[in-house]
Amino acid sequence: MSLKRRRRHADPISPSPNGPVRKTSHARGRWAERAALAVVLLVAATLLTTQVRIERSINRAIGIRSTRLDDLGYRLQREDAAREALEQQVAVLREQTAEVARVTGEGRDNLRQLTADLDRLRTLAGLTAVTGPGIVVAVRDNPRTLGPGEDPNDALVHYTDLRAIVNDLFAAGAEAIAINGERFTVTSALMCVGTTVLLNGKRLAPPFRIEAIGDPELLKRFVLREGGTVGLLKAYAFPVAVAAGDPLILPPYRGAFPPIAPQAAALKQTLTPR
Repeated sequence: MSLKRRRRHADPISPSPNGPVRKTSHARGRWAERAALAVVLLVAATLLTTQVRIERSINRAIGIRSTRLDDLGYRLQREDAAREALEQQVAVLREQTAEVARVTGEGRDNLRQLTADLDRLRTLAGLTAVTGPGIVVAVRDNPRTLGPGEDPNDALVHYTDLRAIVNDLFAAGAEAIAINGERFTVTSALMCVGTTVLLNGKRLAPPFRIEAIGDPELLKRFVLREGGTVGLLKAYAFPVAVAAGDPLILPPYRGAFPPIAPQAAALKQTLTPR
């Protein structure tokens, strides 16, 4: 054996301290990367499996495929938006309804006031029947026998006598008056045609019954005052009786009203809004 060969067998080359170590560290690093990748893949697989299981559970629970859930969610959002829009419209409509109710209430109040005013005016005009306490003045022609040369008209109740009694009653506060069931109004006129008394164009025959609604005591005291028309008629022996009546029922005026004068008609046309 030669010296060179012995040296190779006797002195084997020692491994370098850095060479094998670098090879082992590199292998360990690759193993760690593979292990981390495996963990990531395992986690991803677990999540995917869990999602699939959840979707299957949802499918079994509600009977809807999971592919439709997104569409249903979109529809739900759209319906929520539509609901909010409708709620806003409802709020606006409620405000409008409240305003209409307020205006309608004011209109009703005005209508009630106008109706009350119209009823009052109709009562004053004698167009409605009225009832209430008051007095009745009954007067008739003088029944005495006339002497030679006496005027027969002196024994008759004339329209002027009736008009004087009516004026006394209105002056005492009478609210409504009727003579023999014929309502006396602001346009009524008592007149005499021969020996006939006319009221509202209708003939009145004695005995005359004058009914007046108002304070009975005040009306009675006023017509029976000294120097009044009733006192003068009694002084001339005309049968006159004054009594309280409660209640009295006076009918409405059923006649026609006189036409409006030309001046009043022109004024009304001028004031009427167009």
